[in-house]
Amino acid sequence: MPEAGTQLSAVATPTPVTISNGTPSPDPVGITNGGQIQFSNADGQPYMLEFWTKGNDKHAAVSVVIAAGGTVTVQANPGANDQNTTCKYNVLTVTGKPTNPRDGGSNSIIIGSGADDN
Repeated sequence: MPEAGTQLSAVATPTPVTISNGTPSPDPVGITNGGQIQFSNADGQPYMLEFWTKGNDKHAAVSVVIAAGGTVTVQANPGANDQNTTCKYNVLTVTGKPTNPRDGGSNSIIIGSGADDN
C-alpha cells in the first residue's frame, strides 16, 4: 500500500525511456531510489503501461495510458520498503494486447541496486 504523503521528489531530470514500434528503450532502465522515469511515446497510437508487483505475480488493477506522441512521468516510491528492487512492466495496446507477444513482461525498471534488500 502506498505510504501516506508520498509526493514526487525533486529529481532534476527524469531518466528517459522512448517507446518506438511498441518497444521501450533502454530496457532495462535503472533509476535511483525515489528516482523518476519519463516515458515518451514516439508512435502514432496510444499505449498502456502495465506495472507488476514486486513478486511479479500480478499486475495493478489500473494501468497508465500514454497518448500517441505523448509523455508520462512515473516515480519509484521513496519509501524504505520500495528501495533496491526491480519493477517489471508491459507495454500494451489500449485494448490490452501486448505490443510484442514474445516480450512477456520482461521490461524492467531497476530501482537502486535492484537487489531486494528488504
